[in-house]
Amino acid sequence: QYQPPGAPPPPSAKYQSHLPLRVSQSTINQVVERKGIHCTHVDALRYFAPAAAPLNHHGAQLQRTDQLRLEQPACVHAHMDLIKIGLRLQPFIAAELLADAVEIALRARALDVAASPYDATAYGLDVVAVETPEGRAQYRTEQQVLMRDAKVVREKLLRAYD
Repeated sequence: QYQPPGAPPPPSAKYQSHLPLRVSQSTINQVVERKGIHCTHVDALRYFAPAAAPLNHHGAQLQRTDQLRLEQPACVHAHMDLIKIGLRLQPFIAAELLADAVEIALRARALDVAASPYDATAYGLDVVAVETPEGRAQYRTEQQVLMRDAKVVREKLLRAYD
């Protein structure tokens, strides 16, 4: 996670403290400072380091009311939300649809962690090195496949909600 020298750690640090970094803190900081952040998901942004918020191209503070306007169809965090939606609709949807939502959420989380600066290879995840051009291309490809698959589940959940 982005953390410039002297800045407090991000709120998410307590959840990831057991994972070693796969790249140096200075590499993380350089990439974030050079590229900025393009996060549109209100729940994801609140786990960023406070020093990272001003580097977000969509604003330092996102509100729940901005979600529909800003949400990107390829956002892995939006895909993870499908499990939350499926569980809320659970008494009214088929178990298979809930299982599909769980599967999409798990795939999204796996991609999110694989692309993080943490080394989660001990948990069976490959690295998606987004700090390199090749890694960004790989991430985009995997993100597009996930987006396509999540769209089907999202549409089924919307129909079930109606």
